[in-house]
Amino acid sequence: MENKEIENITEFFTREEPDLSPEQKWHRIFEAWVAKIDQKKLMIELIELKYWLEGLDEFFSSTYLEDLIFKYQTADSRNYQTYVYTFTQAAGKIITLLKTLDFEKDKFFLNFEEFIVEKFLENHTPKSFPYLKDVYSPESWFYGLRVFLQNLRNIAQELGRVDIVSHRTFSSLKRLYRNELMDNSIAISLLKGIFIPKMDKIYQHDICDVILSIKDKKLKKEVGIFFILAFRILKINSFIDTNLNKNRNISITIPLVLALKKNIDSMVSFYEKVLRKTMQVTLNKEKNCLKLDNAFTSLEFEYKKIYLGELPYYFEVNNEKINKRKLLKNVSVISDFAAQHLIECVAQVFKPEVSGKRIFGDFMSRDQMVTEVKKKLETLYAKISNYLSHKGEISSADIFFDINLFMETDLTYLLYKDWNEFLKFYDDLVGSDFTPEFKNILRGFQSFIARILKEIAEFKIRNIR
Repeated sequence: MENKEIENITEFFTREEPDLSPEQKWHRIFEAWVAKIDQKKLMIELIELKYWLEGLDEFFSSTYLEDLIFKYQTADSRNYQTYVYTFTQAAGKIITLLKTLDFEKDKFFLNFEEFIVEKFLENHTPKSFPYLKDVYSPESWFYGLRVFLQNLRNIAQELGRVDIVSHRTFSSLKRLYRNELMDNSIAISLLKGIFIPKMDKIYQHDICDVILSIKDKKLKKEVGIFFILAFRILKINSFIDTNLNKNRNISITIPLVLALKKNIDSMVSFYEKVLRKTMQVTLNKEKNCLKLDNAFTSLEFEYKKIYLGELPYYFEVNNEKINKRKLLKNVSVISDFAAQHLIECVAQVFKPEVSGKRIFGDFMSRDQMVTEVKKKLETLYAKISNYLSHKGEISSADIFFDINLFMETDLTYLLYKDWNEFLKFYDDLVGSDFTPEFKNILRGFQSFIARILKEIAEFKIRNIR
């Protein structure tokens, strides 16, 4: 590069456009940087960094999480040790991603006047300038933030060793993190960027065809935004899965689960406030809107499973026997299932031939799900009947084995109200400790299964019609 013959010096200077605001100029720089990340095939790492930053922001500010963690603590006895420990884990992940994305820049991408000064002084003065490179070559975007986070993480680790971390101590930690983040333009752009083209690009062929097939510009834009929001949910789920599989300390995924919550909220809000109204006016097909309303209602029930059931259960102090890794895994299973069905439903409004199976490959339709659940429940119902009517042939341990197996493989596919009631019956059965009350609870549980089977049969009849 240094020996290149310069034919037109102006090509190396920034072409200023006086009508651009500072914000617009920065946006151009940011977009060029994202493009450079894409060229280096580091886009997945950048997307993951964005969701970790979002998740940590939610982690620090979520009143929902605060209510879960401090459910059994009074205001004056709150211990923020869990917060500090989780921050330590998440900060370590962010540091690793910052290091991966921290590449050296070509000098020709820097301000060319500074480049000329450096070369002129190096080549035409006898005096040595060993510090010159540091003066005229700015730091990489993430170097300063990474060093700061490493130091803050060390402090957090020391704080985590204390038995009780006060609110004041934790607030100081949080304030230090946020103040440093606010000084990093790239990190703020990642957090505040609602849509970043190269990061939010959809590559799935059928979905691209659906968007391109829409003639109305306003509807096309809004359907495109919906798909971006829906695919974000799937991306966050993939990062949750990866970290659950690779990390020994599973609390690291809590910020991502909160980022998932934020993105589901955003998608539902966008549908209710924007997309639904446009579809009603543009398509004028009430049947399609009703179908979408039902799909979003189903999503809200799945959302309740996660944020009124699975995640609160994670923080129950007396539940030492639960498999917390499996519980957090259920979060991604439930939200994946809901998001995929929603994507299929919206796509079929415009292209009925597009199926979830074609889009996702490993997709299970609601009809398939209902059939599978029905088979498992029928088996469980029959086993309970045998236990209650043939004393001694089937043990209570056999019953618990089948119930636990269903919970491991199929519980997440039940509707929210049934899912919730199933878990309540399970807790009651465990709590009965095989006393005479055990059989009475089991009979109630069997009646509950019979009701679900009846509802499934009615559901299938309605679908046939």
